Amino acid sequence: MKKLSLFISLVLIIFSINNLNAWEKVPVPDYIDKKTKSPWNFYENFEDQKIGKIKLNKFDINDKGKGKKPFKIKQDTDGNKFLEITVKHGWNKGKYYKTERSEFQTKGKRALNKEIWYGFKLRFPKDFKHINDRVLINQFKNNFDNMKKSPLMGIRFYEDGNTLDIGGETGGIATKKWNKEENKKHGIRVRYFKKNKNWNLLEVKTRGEDKKKAWKCEGEQEPEYCKNFNIEKILDIKELGDWTTFKVGIKNSKKNDGFVKVFKDDKLIMNYNGITFDWSGSYYSSHIRLGIYRDSDPSGAGYPDQVAHFDDFIVVSDKKTLDKYLD
Repeated sequence: MKKLSLFISLVLIIFSINNLNAWEKVPVPDYIDKKTKSPWNFYENFEDQKIGKIKLNKFDINDKGKGKKPFKIKQDTDGNKFLEITVKHGWNKGKYYKTERSEFQTKGKRALNKEIWYGFKLRFPKDFKHINDRVLINQFKNNFDNMKKSPLMGIRFYEDGNTLDIGGETGGIATKKWNKEENKKHGIRVRYFKKNKNWNLLEVKTRGEDKKKAWKCEGEQEPEYCKNFNIEKILDIKELGDWTTFKVGIKNSKKNDGFVKVFKDDKLIMNYNGITFDWSGSYYSSHIRLGIYRDSDPSGAGYPDQVAHFDDFIVVSDKKTLDKYLD
């Protein structure tokens, strides 16, 4: 009997070790309202994957011809494994716009009236080359038939990496391309720009309003809206080769209890509260995307290859649980 118990104990220990760093389902805490819990609750740090290979069975690839070619598991000198994603000129071309991409995403699920908290680590290699165009590294997107609008939340770089842009569209006609009228009504946005080796807040936009310029808040007679800037105005810039941690909180709602919150290295950089789902169209699912999505070189010559590293991808139902994994 003792031998049997010892055998069972050894099996459990070995099983635990082998699965300690694998994809795992994250339990939803008892204090979470089951009606509003996230449709995804998992943690993936890629530690159980083979170097040079990739298994994305738990996810979908935003595949338009390149399959798993852009994805590869790499390992740092300290033993940490991570996902390397590469995009090249002409890879996975867009249907409605001249774009190229290398992205993977959560399985599509309906997320209306759900509270979702997710996070991940991002690193641009030391030899990374920014471009004078749009480069997205993350999207939370509500999917509609023939969707032509921006995601609810996207994290983007512009102008050779000198502008950091966060936000997207809270509604509109899903099948209609971007236009100024709908963007003013539904767009939410925060922009930072590089100055004096820091990210400096440039402007903030919320639903139904024009962009509010942050530089106007530096004078003696600052506009009234400056009092509502409840996000960080100055942020540290991570050097190429260093990891950055992003945390995102979203409630998809047709009511004013919706929100979009984004943290960069635990600094709040977006804090929108209000309607987040005001769409006209045939909604069928939502998903979270990681990877590189960029505009194609308008000259046709092609932008340089870009590589980004991702690690510790987690989606849960509350920030407290998210912080346990990413702090």
